[in-house]
Amino acid sequence: MNRELSVLFALPSAFLLKGLLISVLLLSTPVDKLCAQTMKWEDFLERLTVDEETSADQWDELAELHAHPFNLNTATREQLEQLPFLSPVQISHILTYLHTYGPLRDFSELQLVAGVDYETRAMLSLFVVCRPVEEKGAVPFPWREVLRHGRQEAVARVDIPFYYRKGYYTYPPEVLQRYPNRRYLGSRFYHSLRYRLASGERLTAGFTLENDAGEPFFAAGNKGYDYASAYVLLHDVGPLHTVALGDYRLRFGQGLVVNTRFASGKQTVMDGAGSRGEGITRHASTSEQDYLRGLAVDWQKGGWGLAAFYSFRRQDATLKHGFITALKTDGLHRTRSEMEKKHDVHNQLTGIHLSYDAVRWHIGLTGVYTVFDKVLKPQFYYQQHDPRGRQFAAVGADYRLDLHRWSFAGETAVSGNGAVAALHTLAYRPLTALHLLLLHRHYAKDYEGIFARSFGEGNQVRNEDGLYAGLEWLPGRDLKLTAYTDWFRFPAPRYRVSFPRSKGTEAFVQLVGKCGKKSDWLLRYRYKQRERDVLADRKESAEGPVTVRRHTGKGQWRWQATSACLLKTTLDYVQNGASDKGNEQGYQLTQAIDLKPSAGEWECEAGGGYFHTDGYDTRIYAYERGLLYTYSFPAYEGEGVHGYLWGRYDINSLLTVIVKYVYTGYFDRDRIGSGTQEIEGRNKQDLYVQLKVTF
Repeated sequence: MNRELSVLFALPSAFLLKGLLISVLLLSTPVDKLCAQTMKWEDFLERLTVDEETSADQWDELAELHAHPFNLNTATREQLEQLPFLSPVQISHILTYLHTYGPLRDFSELQLVAGVDYETRAMLSLFVVCRPVEEKGAVPFPWREVLRHGRQEAVARVDIPFYYRKGYYTYPPEVLQRYPNRRYLGSRFYHSLRYRLASGERLTAGFTLENDAGEPFFAAGNKGYDYASAYVLLHDVGPLHTVALGDYRLRFGQGLVVNTRFASGKQTVMDGAGSRGEGITRHASTSEQDYLRGLAVDWQKGGWGLAAFYSFRRQDATLKHGFITALKTDGLHRTRSEMEKKHDVHNQLTGIHLSYDAVRWHIGLTGVYTVFDKVLKPQFYYQQHDPRGRQFAAVGADYRLDLHRWSFAGETAVSGNGAVAALHTLAYRPLTALHLLLLHRHYAKDYEGIFARSFGEGNQVRNEDGLYAGLEWLPGRDLKLTAYTDWFRFPAPRYRVSFPRSKGTEAFVQLVGKCGKKSDWLLRYRYKQRERDVLADRKESAEGPVTVRRHTGKGQWRWQATSACLLKTTLDYVQNGASDKGNEQGYQLTQAIDLKPSAGEWECEAGGGYFHTDGYDTRIYAYERGLLYTYSFPAYEGEGVHGYLWGRYDINSLLTVIVKYVYTGYFDRDRIGSGTQEIEGRNKQDLYVQLKVTF
């Protein structure tokens, strides 16, 4: 009887304790702190991007998650692993808290979860919501009711340039007959259309249509849009946890066998190291690479998981004598030669992933087999160890172990030719405010991971060894320090590096702080040293390999002048030096102002800056606010000014219009760009218009 009473009162006592803690939390926490646990999407992007490490493809998936947040109270480990700033320990703590105390009443309750600091909560607010949990099976899900209960969204976009590039000039027939690639086949306007249907968290379906500027539309072999994509993603369909039909993406383990999603950068890996391996998701972006097309299913029961997938895709490629010399990945089909490379090869991929998940540990096994309809035969000297042939296979084991303050994760993979790739991370959190990370990677020079993508200095899982050490420290409630050092080596020659065993080093430090309640600041320094060949036109000035050193610095200050007005000032500096070229430098000063009234029906932002660099090697990247599902991080070189105006207006609950105007003017040139992309004149202006319909 006593045992039965103890069991009876055990669960209610946990909820009573939770209620007491929440009451104390609400009474002891200032209102402004509770309201401040949010972050703007633009701030999140800018804080987690570092110059050339950043790419639009890396963030399009996060943009989709931000636009359609999931319910934290019903979140799975796979959903939380999609967020690069969450560590395995933090994910375990969140899931344990939800299992012990039940659903969160509101977002501020996350302060009770161990190891989830203020900045993590602020970033998490961009991707999750806290809604009540519906009883499973309480609401029927008849397929005929999908359109009635589902939420639909359509987004149309058009880019209008107020200039002409040389690729749009009119040339005499005899010139085009001799130089057929001088003129683009399509118009100068970019346009795209997205559609999405979601019914709860069980069904998501949609399509994407896109035409890049210069690509033919209903012409030159294109039967409509140049790029078309469609997908259906289902959850909890009978015994299956996930079903993806159409275009989808995969990532298992650390991505050494298959990863068609983004890989962590050197700054974001500090938080998310070891938490990767989300499995199957939809491909809903305009990216024309890094996705699969076919069917993928995932079955889960009692900790066990089994995923199987198949893909058949046409890919762009450069052919020579019937062999594939290179896979074309930019997705552009503007000229005759680019159109000739479109869908030149077929690729089939199939594989499985078997896993077992416990509360504090995980183990998985992935196998992939892929085949092309033509033979891969790279031709350049630095590609002598690249994959060759038609058929490729790889198998890998991934694992994770969480022990209170320690977290160990990794993956070891072997390709069909016996080459090995391995990545391991060891994270230690001695204090809640201190996070240490050690990461080692070894990618054999001849490893054949056709669809692999993981952490590294290079953009392929091949020909790299490295050791990364980083720390994240919160010395005070309003101060955060992030620092890392990365040593890397390339056993075989690379592009512009004709000798083996080249090496490099990278160091990074960033300090973020607050000045009261209305302002914050950021200081960032980055150093990178690499080796390369002597420049072809300067061989008389140096012998042997050249060491290139690049210093970049960034300072930023933001001030919330009023509840509706935010001011942001940024200073960037770059210095690049090499023994065969001398030192070059550049700087940029930018200012932005954001106006957003409390009503929230409209918002506008204006920004501009002055840049002055000695050349392309000292180019400076500057983040600009973009449209929905876009990422704007342009690079500037030379001397000039740039500015933008951005505005959003909610016409009603169904219609939203977003407009952006961009101006760039140069003082040191009379033409911009080169080749078919050349623009006559010192400046260029662009207008971007987007319409979103929600119903």
